[in-house]
Formats: sequence, structure tokens, C-alpha cells
Amino acid sequence: MSTVRKYQCMCGAFEAQVTGEPVLACWCHCETCRRQTGAAMQLGVFQNFEVLKGDDQLIKYASTSGSVFRNSCKNCGSFCYKVLPDGAKVAPLGALEPVIKPTCHIFVKDKGSQDVMFPELPQHDAFP
Repeated sequence: MSTVRKYQCMCGAFEAQVTGEPVLACWCHCETCRRQTGAAMQLGVFQNFEVLKGDDQLIKYASTSGSVFRNSCKNCGSFCYKVLPDGAKVAPLGALEPVIKPTCHIFVKDKGSQDVMFPELPQHDAFP
């Protein structure tokens, strides 16, 4: 049976769940993630993603390329999920229980010089 992991934003206006293991669990160093958090972000790409409540409480931002959409709670500002060009959903790994550990780094060409965590993990300049 697949593991179901629920998560919510800080104020509880948004809630979602993912089922099963991520297609990709990574540390993302892209410019967008670094601007959002001030550091690399732990992300998981999931095939089975469902918004349970609060999709109408989100502010949706398009990336500069217009191909990736970031969704944040308009009440508390929490990052809730991204939608990739192929429609895949990306959830913040740090909000999920049980914990899923990242297995690689992506967009390392954009990596900040201060970011030296987990150098033993495979590193990619884009999505593997």
C-alpha cells in the first residue's frame, strides 16, 4: 500500500496530499528557488498529487519563462506547490511526514557559493 502524506500551509488555508514516492526528490538550486527561500529548496516531483482544500487561496506566479507556475498561500505566504511544464506537481519535501530525503542536486550551475551541503549526492545542471 502506498504512503499518503498530507501537508498544509502555515495558516491552514491550503492543504494537499501526495501518494507514493516522488519521481524525483532533490535539492533545487535554481534561481527561482533561491529567491523564494534564500537557499536551496528540498523538492519532490509527484505523480499522485491532490489539493484537498484552498486552491482558491493561492497566488499563482509564472516563472520568467512562463513554463513553471509557483503557488503560494495569499494569507500566510507559504510555498504550496509548483506545476512543471509537463503538468507534474512539485511539493516541498520539508513539509511532508514521514520524511523523504533528497537523493540529488539539480540546477547546480545556479548554485550559490555558500551552498555546500551534501556534496556526496549526484549533481545535475538541469532535471535528470
